[in-house]
Amino acid sequence: MPATHHLAVVAVDKRGVALTVRTVTLTSGLSVRRAVVAADGARFALSGLNPGKHEVCLSFSDRPDFVLPLTFVKEADGPVPTFSHPAPFCCPTIRKTVESAKGTAKTVFTLTLTLAKVHSEVILVAGWDYSGGANNVAYCESYREDLYAGTTHRTGTKKTIPKRIDDTTVVTVFDFKSGERSRAVKSASGWFEVDRVLQGKVKTHLGKFKVAANVQKRHDDDSISIRHIYDYVSELGTRAPGALREFHIFSHAWAGGPLLVETYEDAAYETVVHRDPRDKDPRFKDFAPVNMPRLKDFRAAFAADAIVKVWGCLAVDDYRNLVRALSLVRTDTEKVTVPALDGTMTPMAAADAKKYLRNDILKFNYMSKLSAALGGRVKVYGAPPGMGANLRAIPVGKKVFNYMYVDGATYKREYDFFKKTMRLVIDDTGYLLF
Repeated sequence: MPATHHLAVVAVDKRGVALTVRTVTLTSGLSVRRAVVAADGARFALSGLNPGKHEVCLSFSDRPDFVLPLTFVKEADGPVPTFSHPAPFCCPTIRKTVESAKGTAKTVFTLTLTLAKVHSEVILVAGWDYSGGANNVAYCESYREDLYAGTTHRTGTKKTIPKRIDDTTVVTVFDFKSGERSRAVKSASGWFEVDRVLQGKVKTHLGKFKVAANVQKRHDDDSISIRHIYDYVSELGTRAPGALREFHIFSHAWAGGPLLVETYEDAAYETVVHRDPRDKDPRFKDFAPVNMPRLKDFRAAFAADAIVKVWGCLAVDDYRNLVRALSLVRTDTEKVTVPALDGTMTPMAAADAKKYLRNDILKFNYMSKLSAALGGRVKVYGAPPGMGANLRAIPVGKKVFNYMYVDGATYKREYDFFKKTMRLVIDDTGYLLF
């Protein structure tokens, strides 16, 4: 009698200690099989399983669900599970064994998934470059490589940085051009995609941004939004508090925050605390209780040493002119022209202008609002007021690493003022700690 085929799924930590799994399912389209879960793992009988693509989903109480895509190949004695792409380091092989008992043989294919005892995750966001056509996913991918390798070329030359991603870290990418959220773990050939999920009901409408009808459609569509990110982070804070180690947004930006698809608020929402539910971009008001009722969960997601960074610009000419003027004064009584938040220009003594810069301009931006929402315990970086970002492509062997940075030579006078006079912290890519 031929052996029947079975799939066994085991989840352990790096020491080999079993992790507690609530449920394990095997799905293909609308077909769902639930495994019998025991102390030594979960098991499926594969009889009657159609060949093709399937997903094994492990549900835990202390971390997000983990998905392993498999392809089952039809063989004479039954379906055989395989990886369509090089296997992830956290599950490098599918082990085949044969069990015999009371004259019955079972061929068992075992997936042993090795995860961290405590879940670890990195979130990278790629805004859609609606005006320039840049591929912001490339900046996510380069930074993902850096955080895994513990080295970077972000300053133009290779240097060592803290290694923040290991073989068990889940890297989540929100791509506002495709409208999808994907998750991946490291594999020998690069990255093994765990899953890819459309956010909302339709992909981002990519019509030209200067055409009013396209802007209107992007606003009105049920497509990817900053709220999908907020919800994902909040759920992470519920399931795995302290798991989020790095959170980076690569896009155009301004004082109001990242420009992810360049939508707008309807007039009815511009002067009220409620978010426009169809607006896709971040706003100052996002962290008000009425807009983020799960702020406690959102905050809980971040690790104690988490780093948050809004890459891109804060290129407001009036801000740069103010900083330049302040860098040139010899006494605090000299007058400089200050751009008020309402757009008017006001003469002010340098001493008062410095206070205004610190207490108003440096507080009236998305990065500062996000830092406050996180309780001031997480490092949040963004472009300094008045400064624009540059792009850098560094060829390394057969790869090209892509980075955003603020040029220290272009803004030397401003940086000297921020560091020496204002005592502000600037990182090695020119971004300011808010």
